[in-house]
Amino acid sequence: MKDYNYATQAEYYDIVEGNTNVKDFNNILNKLLKKYNIKSVLDITCGTGAQAIFLDKEGYKVTASDFSKEMIAIAQKKYPKLDFKQGDIRNAKYGKFDAVISIFNAIGHLSKPDFGKAIRNITNNLKTGGIYIFDIFNLDFMKHGFIKEEFIDTLKEVDGTKFVRFNKNTFDSEGGVIHMNQKTYIQKGLSKPKIFKDSWDMQIYSSDELKDILEKNGFEVLEFLDMNGDKFDKNKSLFILTIARKK
Repeated sequence: MKDYNYATQAEYYDIVEGNTNVKDFNNILNKLLKKYNIKSVLDITCGTGAQAIFLDKEGYKVTASDFSKEMIAIAQKKYPKLDFKQGDIRNAKYGKFDAVISIFNAIGHLSKPDFGKAIRNITNNLKTGGIYIFDIFNLDFMKHGFIKEEFIDTLKEVDGTKFVRFNKNTFDSEGGVIHMNQKTYIQKGLSKPKIFKDSWDMQIYSSDELKDILEKNGFEVLEFLDMNGDKFDKNKSLFILTIARKK
């Protein structure tokens, strides 16, 4: 699988990816953690800190890690209170936590074998009975809802700088892989725009596949939800938000 290069656009990540859905999701995540009486959290794919910073402010004991040193540097600058760590979800070990989270399609960057390695490593970072929360695109939805045409997914202006991102993706429904192709234009005023071209692969799953993989690696699925906290619908939900417990 071809991976995404976060280094090229790390400084713009919060602007291009940031939206009101982050705040809404963080509130849903907070409710889930309270529901399962979570006190300590490892955000093992923290990016620029969207969840880790929020959860620390909410009073959880938070450890935050990400593979990208560029994303970690931004998170650290935003929130010096936490010691953000560089680490790989497949082998990083930081202790035993009540919960581990990997949010916003983070596991999609892993091949199926590497996802298996990641799950087994996550068990090493969880207390017995600990919770793993993650999300991924829903394969069953994509089989009928995938957008084949080129589309704009980001269009915004911040402090006089315009950001426009185009997607022209393809989908291997048999392998469950979305081949992402994005072109981002960043233009300050009327100056010549910066153009970033990115292509990478994203492995996605059905809820049945996730249940099987998790059970084979020592977890039981507690619930599948949509990203808005509603009950998951196999055919209508764009995302699968998974809450699983280490046996």
